[in-house]
Amino acid sequence: MVLFSFLEDTSAVPPLVYAVMGTSREIAIGPVAVVSLLLSSMVQKIADPAIDPASYRKMVFTVTFLTGVFQFAFGLFR
Repeated sequence: MVLFSFLEDTSAVPPLVYAVMGTSREIAIGPVAVVSLLLSSMVQKIADPAIDPASYRKMVFTVTFLTGVFQFAFGLFR
């Protein structure tokens, strides 16, 4: 019950905060992040998780880390 309440809050609160403080209409906020979907579809074209799961996992961690670095840097230089 506590987990469901937590998940419910995490999907409802960010859009409310963004409605008050947001600066861009193009940013997607919600329980399904557009960046995550794009990264997943990109990595599946490079490494097949059914054939080599270790390589796929390493690729996902690397791409996710680099995406976070770029988003952080763009946020600093904004």
